[in-house]
Amino acid sequence: MGTTYRARLLSPAEEGWTHWPDARLVVRDGRVAEAGPWRRGGRADVDLRPHFVFPGLVDVHAHVPQLPVCGVHPENLLEWLRRWTFPLERRFRGERARELSRRYFREMLAQGTTAAALYTSAWPDSVEACFEEAAALGLHAWIGPPLMDVDPYRPVTTRRVLDEARALARLDSPERRFVVTPRFALSATRELLAGCAALARERDLPIQTHLAEQQPECEEVRARFGRDYLDVYDEAGLLTPRTIFAHAIWLSASDWRRLARARCAVAHCPTSNVFLGSGVMDWKRARAGRMALGSDVGAGPDLSLFRVARMAWTLHSLNGGPPDAGDLLRAATVDGASALGFDDLGALRPGFVADFIVLDAAQVVPPGAPKAESTADLLSRILHRAGRSAVCQVYIAGVLRHER
Repeated sequence: MGTTYRARLLSPAEEGWTHWPDARLVVRDGRVAEAGPWRRGGRADVDLRPHFVFPGLVDVHAHVPQLPVCGVHPENLLEWLRRWTFPLERRFRGERARELSRRYFREMLAQGTTAAALYTSAWPDSVEACFEEAAALGLHAWIGPPLMDVDPYRPVTTRRVLDEARALARLDSPERRFVVTPRFALSATRELLAGCAALARERDLPIQTHLAEQQPECEEVRARFGRDYLDVYDEAGLLTPRTIFAHAIWLSASDWRRLARARCAVAHCPTSNVFLGSGVMDWKRARAGRMALGSDVGAGPDLSLFRVARMAWTLHSLNGGPPDAGDLLRAATVDGASALGFDDLGALRPGFVADFIVLDAAQVVPPGAPKAESTADLLSRILHRAGRSAVCQVYIAGVLRHER
């Protein structure tokens, strides 16, 4: 039978955006069965007018244990990790991990995000807790523990780290991928980095890590390994089409070309980069390849990808002209899904999973505001005005999971 929704609908198309001011969205068995203009004489099971139906957002880089540390003492990256992040992650295990994972997903949904790439803590039971809580909501996600054998916050050997990761890979499924997650070059020996690449090849798993976030970090990588940051990962075998590198700020033109040739994806995290004073990513080079947006909580202030997209607009407006609003919102939806290998997420097209959010029309175009003159104008309003308070409802595979 299916459920028929009536609303104003926006969705990324193959190129550009589709906008139907009066739309019919039919959801059947958790997927979009029909999407198009409203048919005269039709009947809606759920009438959402005058609000907007919009694809669920996709966050390609965030840390589940770090939500409580948002906004705490911006310092340089390495000091911030040592003083605040690692002590917090050390406690993220057992029932605490389960409860905080549950809170994290509730807040993620409230912000309009329906799929994500996530770091847990290094404890294996934190990974299991996060998988279980994500499964309870039907979320699509990458989930993995930060793999560390240099200065870890628990006693481990390289072999133990890799053995635990190999055991946790049993959790992998088409909807919730176990992701091989070497934290960053400074947290790992060459042996661990190579072992991570081997595990990903062996089990056909995705990879996520950090790359060139701050200059002192890059300098320490060079001092320790005797090579540039990207060379270290390349030598280990971590440059793959299934790899997401977060930040990618301090890269050369040659580095960008290598990432593009390898078809690696980049997670752009502008709110985090501003908070820690990391720098500004090269927007034009990143968009020439595969790029999506990450909240990077807890260095990012919250889980709002609308805030992340606005910060990207602000930063890159000051460095070569403002990005297109539609381009930024694609990075927060269908491009994010593509980076995660979920090719049936991030848009409201027939056959796609029916993950969508309902945006309050009065917040996007408030009473007294000029009417939107075009789809581009409307996307600009959504970019600059939407946020947690505008998210009325969130649906996962056609099931209402959050209501304001």
